[in-house]
Amino acid sequence: MRNLTLKALVLTIVMIFPILGESSDAGRSKPSVLKSTLIPGWGEHSYQAQTRGYLFNGIEAALWIFAGIASSTATSHENDLFYFANKYGEITNPQNKSDIFLDRVSKYESMDAYNEQMLRNRQWDRIYSAESGYYWKWESDEKRGEYFDIKTQRYLWRQRLTYAFGAIALNHLVSTMDALYLKRQNTSLTVYPEINEGSAGLRFALTF
Repeated sequence: MRNLTLKALVLTIVMIFPILGESSDAGRSKPSVLKSTLIPGWGEHSYQAQTRGYLFNGIEAALWIFAGIASSTATSHENDLFYFANKYGEITNPQNKSDIFLDRVSKYESMDAYNEQMLRNRQWDRIYSAESGYYWKWESDEKRGEYFDIKTQRYLWRQRLTYAFGAIALNHLVSTMDALYLKRQNTSLTVYPEINEGSAGLRFALTF
């Protein structure tokens, strides 16, 4: 079992070796596809594709800047949401309430109006009680509308943040694939004749 495990380990190393792009010359810098997986554009720079490297660098920087803006804006809207809920909706500790509850309070002027609708719908499991800390009553329909707009903006900026992280992951993937393409472009195959006493053959050398 131990020998089998060792063989599997060696086989795994042999399989991933070309992907990592190790140079056969240990005395010089080793270009690696893995660099672009860590930092988009890094692998391209190591393969002397500077323009492509700077392109991926720029995209990565822009995406992280946008993600920071999206996160900050979403947090700002969230703080405004909690303030409105507490001051104009009489909701205690809104920061501890679920998003489902915070969404429902934006659609009904009060807990009583909401509960009446749930009773008519026979959705008794959705009824809230003031004793449990889920009471609300909006100061005016205008304030409820403002709260709804803030809640919508918070949701949109949260979505944009999610999309930004998805784009960042995609940028890492595309840069890795691009570096792999450059690696294959730099791959060369050399054939050496081998003639020994009583035999002749060819030796192949793959360099990358």
